[in-house]
Amino acid sequence: MKVETKSFSLTRGCVILSFMIPTSSRVISISTATILKTIAILIALAVLWLIRDIVLYMFMAVLLAGVMYPFARFAAKHHFPKGLAVILFYLALFGVIGLLLSLLIPVIINESRNFSSTFGGITWMNDGMNVLKEFSDRHGFSQGLRSSLNGLESQAPSTLRSIVTVVTSIFGGIAGFIIVLVLSFYLIVEDAALRKLFLNIIPLPYQEFVAQAGGGIIDKLGSWLRGQLVLGLIIGIMYFMGFTLIGLPYAILLAVFGGLLEFIPYVGPFIAAVPAVFLAFSDSPLKAGITLIVIVIIQQLENNIIVPKVMQKAVGLNPIVSIVAFMIGAKLFGVVGAIFAIPVATAISVAWSEGARFRREHVA
Repeated sequence: MKVETKSFSLTRGCVILSFMIPTSSRVISISTATILKTIAILIALAVLWLIRDIVLYMFMAVLLAGVMYPFARFAAKHHFPKGLAVILFYLALFGVIGLLLSLLIPVIINESRNFSSTFGGITWMNDGMNVLKEFSDRHGFSQGLRSSLNGLESQAPSTLRSIVTVVTSIFGGIAGFIIVLVLSFYLIVEDAALRKLFLNIIPLPYQEFVAQAGGGIIDKLGSWLRGQLVLGLIIGIMYFMGFTLIGLPYAILLAVFGGLLEFIPYVGPFIAAVPAVFLAFSDSPLKAGITLIVIVIIQQLENNIIVPKVMQKAVGLNPIVSIVAFMIGAKLFGVVGAIFAIPVATAISVAWSEGARFRREHVA
C-alpha cells in the first residue's frame, strides 16, 4: 500500500504545493504577484479604515461637486468662469438655506417645545395607560408594557435633537463643512489639472477606464443627491399639506422630519410615520387612523409615481443590491452608513460596469 506524500518546491516567482495521492495528484500554484497584490489590497483597506473620516469628507465633496458640475459645465460652455459660477452657486444655495431656516426654525423650535409638553396632557391616553396598568397588575403581566409606553413619551422630545446630532456627525462641525466646500470648489475649478495629474500617475492602458469611471461616478452621485433633495422637498410638502388638512398639530415639524428621513432608504418613511400617528392619538384613535391612511397614500404616490420620475436613471441599482448595501452600511456605520450606502454602492456599480466594458474592449 502506497503512503501519501507531500512535497514543497520553490520556483522562480511561484510557490508550488504538490500533494501526491495514489490515484491522482493535485497541484495548487499561487504566484508571488498574486500574494503581493492580496497583501497590498488588505493594507489599502486597513489604511482606508483608519482615515475613514477623511474619506467621508472627500466622498461628500464629490457628491456636492456632482450636484454643481452641470451648472459649472453650462457656465464654461458660455465662456463664464467656472470659479465664479461655483461661488454664485454657493451664494444662491446659502441664501435659500438661510431663508428657509429663518422661516422654519422659529416655528420648529416653538412646535418642538409644545410637542415635548403635549404628552403630559393627553387625558384619554393617560386613562388608557391606567387601565392597562390595572389589567397588567390584575393578570400578573410584566411591567414592561407600562415602561414601553412611558418610553415612547420620553423619546418624543429627543427626535429633533437626534436629527441635529446626525447632521453634526456627518459634517463634523463647521470645520468639516468648510473642508467639504473647499474640496468641492477645487474639484470643479481644477478638474482639468486633477485629470492630468491622475493620468500622469495611472498607466497608459488604464487611463481611458479611469477617466470614464471617474466621470460616470461623479455624474451618478450628483444625480442621486439632486434627486434626494427634490424627493425630500416633495414628500415634506405633501406631509405638510396632508397633516394640515386633517388638523394634525405640529404639521411643519412632522413634515420637516419626514422630508429629512427620506435620505434613509427603506426604513426612513416608517420612522417618519411613528411620531405622526402617535401624536394623532392625542386627539383620538379616529384621527390616528386617518393620519395613517394619509401617510400610506403619500407613500404609495412616492413609490409608484414620484420616485420613478425623480430618481429614474439616478441610481439604477438592483433592489436586492440596494437592500444589501443599506444593511451593510447601517451595520458598519450606523445612520451615516445607512444614508451613504446607496451612493457608495452606486459608485462601485459604475466602476464595475466600466471595468467590464474595458475588459470586453481590451480582449476584443
